[in-house]
Amino acid sequence: MKATLWLLLLTALGYLVGAAAYAWSPWLLPYLVLYNRAVLSGYYYELVTGILITPSLLDFLLNAVSLYVAYLMFDSEAGSAEYAVFFLSGILGNALTVLLYPPDVMSAGASGGIFGLISFYVTRNMVRTRDAGWAGPALLIASFALSSTLPNVNYAAHLGGIMGGVLLGLAEPRIRRV
Repeated sequence: MKATLWLLLLTALGYLVGAAAYAWSPWLLPYLVLYNRAVLSGYYYELVTGILITPSLLDFLLNAVSLYVAYLMFDSEAGSAEYAVFFLSGILGNALTVLLYPPDVMSAGASGGIFGLISFYVTRNMVRTRDAGWAGPALLIASFALSSTLPNVNYAAHLGGIMGGVLLGLAEPRIRRV
């Protein structure tokens, strides 16, 4: 199975864990999702678990559709490198969340990693073709704008994911040469 579909499966498992934890005891969520105060207190693992765990069905469904569209568009052409892009971009987005939002903020979901994945492919294709066309950046801008119409959107995670994806997309050709 291709990397993007595995990421989709991981986010589905994260939703099941998040929904089950919330149903069993809502007090468990601050230990699973990104809780800024916890990260500032040394619970750094939440920078990763916050990418996958979400108790929200709507968040999971939007992330699942986004990952499936990314799969249809890019067909996992980067292979297993997608895992690194997804998680590094998501971690950067979560770190930016901790830096920019107040300590009592909690957030959850894979959208930072997904924005990272899409911006990685857009940047990588622009570097490879040496064509700074408008279609890729327009896709990112439209996706960011549409996601901004939803309530409780973590803009910092989205922007951090985009920054991570752009940086990794720029670095990818250099890394492959080594």
